[in-house]
Amino acid sequence: MQLKKITINKNILLLTYKLAYDLLLLLLLTFAATLAAEGLLPGLVSSKISFSKITIILFLVLTLIAYLGKKLSITYNKTKISKNKILPIIILFSFLLIGSSMLKFTLWENISIALITLFVFFLFYELIFSSENE
Repeated sequence: MQLKKITINKNILLLTYKLAYDLLLLLLLTFAATLAAEGLLPGLVSSKISFSKITIILFLVLTLIAYLGKKLSITYNKTKISKNKILPIIILFSFLLIGSSMLKFTLWENISIALITLFVFFLFYELIFSSENE
């Protein structure tokens, strides 16, 4: 009796890679929707689903994508990030979510946390878009 070595076809790995990318997109959309729902109605989502579970699943899918990409020798060219017109809307929405989560703090605590958050957002913005000027 001869045993045949089981090998995984390259096409199966490529299909798994593409499906993992689709799963990553769906998980990111789900995570964003649950964060928005939690920000608008606190306790609605977190009483049923733990955000740590979604985060762990996201990291597992990212690890799978990185592993399969390395195994299949898939590389991407570095893309230039351009300024987006929707970026101020995203910053405003995230600032409102942070503000709604701080309702139990005093006024001065809210002001200091909001200013620190705006400063951190500004630093991230400068970090992301500083390469355009170089």
